[in-house]
Amino acid sequence: MKFVTTRFGEIDFKENEVILLPKGVLGFSQLTRYVILKRKKSAPFLWLQSIEDSNVAFLIMDPVQFFPNYKLQIDEIELEELNYTNSSDLVTYVIVTVPQDVSLTSADLLGPLVINPKKRLAKQAVMPNSPYTTKHYLLDEFKKRFRRKYTKRRASV
Repeated sequence: MKFVTTRFGEIDFKENEVILLPKGVLGFSQLTRYVILKRKKSAPFLWLQSIEDSNVAFLIMDPVQFFPNYKLQIDEIELEELNYTNSSDLVTYVIVTVPQDVSLTSADLLGPLVINPKKRLAKQAVMPNSPYTTKHYLLDEFKKRFRRKYTKRRASV
């Protein structure tokens, strides 16, 4: 299948690559069909591209890449609609926002995208009683991790 996007031009994908978000993404509930795009220039990030609106694409990432202790804190009942057998069948991404000042790039850890790749079903969940927020700054986290690594290395010398 082909679809022309404003960000990537024409993209090719197979029907079995389409992910259905029955309730959409917050603020975009009318858009329910997406594909995940990998772009070398965007690594380690991916793109969640709507195939219903060529203007809508979300930058996403595996939260553990920047936040190694990230834990999904969602009631299993909320995830029942993903029709999964085991929680290890699910994949989690978070939406990344890149403002004009890229040093303020942030990840929404409060509203993760949870995907069942086998069923091609997904939903944006909300974790109301979690320690996470909608803005966790990636640069701050990177600096913390680098400092910890550097401090450990110096201590072992």
